[in-house]
Amino acid sequence: MKVIIADDEEKICQLIAHLGDWDNMDMEIAAIVHSGTDALAAIRRHKPDIVITDIRMPGCDGLELIKKAKDALPSVEFIIISGYRHFEYAQTAIRYGVKDYLLKPIKKAELNGTLKRMRDVYRERNERLTQEELFRITLQNDIDRLRAGFFSDVLLQKRIDTQELTMELVNERYHYQFAPGCFQIAVIKIDGVDAKIPMNQEFLREKVLEAFNSRIKEYCFDSEICLEGYSCYAVLNYRETDGKIVRRVMKQILDFLLLQNDIFERLRVTVGIGSIEPEINRIHRSLKTAVRAVEERLIKGTNRMLECDSVSSSSFADSGAFLEFNQNFSNALTNLNEDGALAAIDRLKDTMMSGNEISGHDILQMAKEVIHIYIFTARQNGFPLEIGETFVEDYVRALDDMSSTDEIFAYARSVVGSSYQSLLEKKRTEDNKPIRFAKQYIRENYGKPISLESVSELAGFNPTYFSTLFKKETGLTFTEYLLQTRMDAAKDLLKDTNLNISVICERVGYSDHKYFSKTFTRLTGLKPNQYRKLYS
Repeated sequence: MKVIIADDEEKICQLIAHLGDWDNMDMEIAAIVHSGTDALAAIRRHKPDIVITDIRMPGCDGLELIKKAKDALPSVEFIIISGYRHFEYAQTAIRYGVKDYLLKPIKKAELNGTLKRMRDVYRERNERLTQEELFRITLQNDIDRLRAGFFSDVLLQKRIDTQELTMELVNERYHYQFAPGCFQIAVIKIDGVDAKIPMNQEFLREKVLEAFNSRIKEYCFDSEICLEGYSCYAVLNYRETDGKIVRRVMKQILDFLLLQNDIFERLRVTVGIGSIEPEINRIHRSLKTAVRAVEERLIKGTNRMLECDSVSSSSFADSGAFLEFNQNFSNALTNLNEDGALAAIDRLKDTMMSGNEISGHDILQMAKEVIHIYIFTARQNGFPLEIGETFVEDYVRALDDMSSTDEIFAYARSVVGSSYQSLLEKKRTEDNKPIRFAKQYIRENYGKPISLESVSELAGFNPTYFSTLFKKETGLTFTEYLLQTRMDAAKDLLKDTNLNISVICERVGYSDHKYFSKTFTRLTGLKPNQYRKLYS
């Protein structure tokens, strides 16, 4: 494999050339250059497989070099090096498909680890594997699938009863080498990274695996890591006497991952350490406490290692404060009071944050309860709530990727507010339909006997609710609107016809001539015959 090294500092180029284990990697340095322009020329001339380049160079900076080189030679892979924070550069480079980003001072193990991974991918891609290598990779892939099954079957989806779990069963079925000692789960949670960019996740997954595999394995009988989105679950099995060492190494892993904020400006990392268990059949307890430890970042903050040995049986959901929130929130939603509903969420947050015994788990659970109560209340009242099949799932997933109480409640408030506004608009539209029907019915039938009860029945509503809805939508009571319609019709007949006033009285729905005249005079200030003389 051909490699080009590009950096405007000659000593850096010499250092990289010295640190790389080129012969054992089956690689050769095709060129060493000191500007972006020379690097692009060397790429076109030598057609290398790998380019190691500084992110900023004279003539043609790293990003421009990557773009032009990829256009000319799509198969070339890049490793970016830098000694400074270049957030936008790094993010763009990752989107371009850069395989790794090394920070100065460059370390030999990190450089060669990256080169080895790229060599393996290159060989597999170009089918340059020997039968022995192919068999080894196939066997390793099978083993990796079996070991991953431990997380899906036992830890995350719990397809196997904990009581049936033995160390022998796990070793045989999932290809582990667990030994008597301590069993522990650690959870690494990454926040603040744009989940919409797949390359971000791929890049960080590689960094987590690199940190885990290079630091913890030597202190464990066996260990494994499972990556789910931006959460990483690690199972550790080690000697009882090595507990302090393992804890120290997990802190080193945290520190290594925090160095990646040179690339991801808003990166936040939390390591949650679960309880230490003497038997593997208690591993779920360690997982539960590790997850609870990670959830504590909502209260205690991120970029730290948090530990949890036990899980409290008490819950904020059992408190009077939660019952009060439930009632106030539900009532506000039922009464179509958006401001009241959002204020109830704000009070819930303030109440929780003023308490001494509130946990991160409580914060997360209450944010989930907000959306469940919202959906339940809307459906119970027959409101036109339109949400997708994955609405709740997407909401919960978004909560899990937030790292502070303020962020959690701001998101809950935003989702409820946005959905509720849409719901209210649809409800107004739906509520307007029977009102439009009633108004049209009155205009077409004002000459006949009409009552609130008969029209509300035709519209399919209870008379009391229909009367309230009618007044809210038109600004008039049903009786006032009917009277106005009849009087408007009487005015038209007086102006445009020579019909006798008693006939007009009957045509607009009145049987009592005196009552009609009295009502007309009260509303217009003129008697019917005076109105006709003035306006006909």
